[in-house]
Amino acid sequence: MDSSENITSLSKLLEVLETSEGQDYYTLAKRLAIPHQELLPYAFWSEDTYTRNCVLRTEDYELLLLCWEEGQETAIHCHNGEECWVYLAKGKLREKRYIEKNGELELTADVKMTEDRLSYMSDDLGYHSLHNLNEGRSMSLHLYVGPIDECSIYKEEKDKFVFKELEYHSENKKICSN
Repeated sequence: MDSSENITSLSKLLEVLETSEGQDYYTLAKRLAIPHQELLPYAFWSEDTYTRNCVLRTEDYELLLLCWEEGQETAIHCHNGEECWVYLAKGKLREKRYIEKNGELELTADVKMTEDRLSYMSDDLGYHSLHNLNEGRSMSLHLYVGPIDECSIYKEEKDKFVFKELEYHSENKKICSN
């Protein structure tokens, strides 16, 4: 496949990921143009919270589909040293970025993401949170290099970051029994 050709299917993305490493992830993330219908077999929603649905996990990367009901959001969090690209397949999200300065969180960016938009995040850039702004559901595809099993999330009521183990809502197109 030509390295400038768009990736328009999930099967093509999975094929390209098999032989990707290092700088390849950035290049392929910029080529994503996957219609949200391609992702529906992996899409599961919950009224309680956004869901983390595992499409594929290897030693090198983790590909997740996050499904958002209207108004759902993440806590402010880190990525435990890993890089992440977020491709918004459907809906509207807001990404807020923060840095810690003198023991306080300072907002450094507040960006609205629209469909087919790509965002990049790493701990070098600070912390972030994502918020579903859509009047209805949104779907975002997250490519983590490498997989993340735990991270720090900000607990407003404690005014500090706490450690959190991460779980999947579904894996291999089946809801997990956590």
